[in-house]
Amino acid sequence: MNEPRDPAEYDEASYEVDFASLCDADATKGVRLFPTEPSMSAYREASERMMATLNTFITFLSEHGYGKSKTLWGIAYALGHPLTAGMSMLEAARYLGCTKQAISKIACDFLTETGLPPSSALKSEEAKSTYKITNGNRKSHTHA
Repeated sequence: MNEPRDPAEYDEASYEVDFASLCDADATKGVRLFPTEPSMSAYREASERMMATLNTFITFLSEHGYGKSKTLWGIAYALGHPLTAGMSMLEAARYLGCTKQAISKIACDFLTETGLPPSSALKSEEAKSTYKITNGNRKSHTHA
């Protein structure tokens, strides 16, 4: 009968560097100074496969009746999908019959839920905070 393994010993389940193991001396290998390369390249390879799968999924949906879905377009902008290439979010909103803000909100919500970084098609956090400062506190002035 196999002994149960301690989850803390699962190398394959952790993407964080185990700093204590970096200092462990091994008589045959000396001191490990860096994480092993295969795990980092395997992680990168899996990330690239997942992004390719998400992009294929968006393409599939857009070609099978969901091409005018603001949700689809919001996610496409979040990921930087080729569907959005050369088209501003405002142009996409006009095409879809919705507002730019509706698409942007979906993109931001998707990124928040997934923890992915924003694509280059979206505004940086710095640009968003500048916009809030300059445009967020406008008050309408009435003249008597």
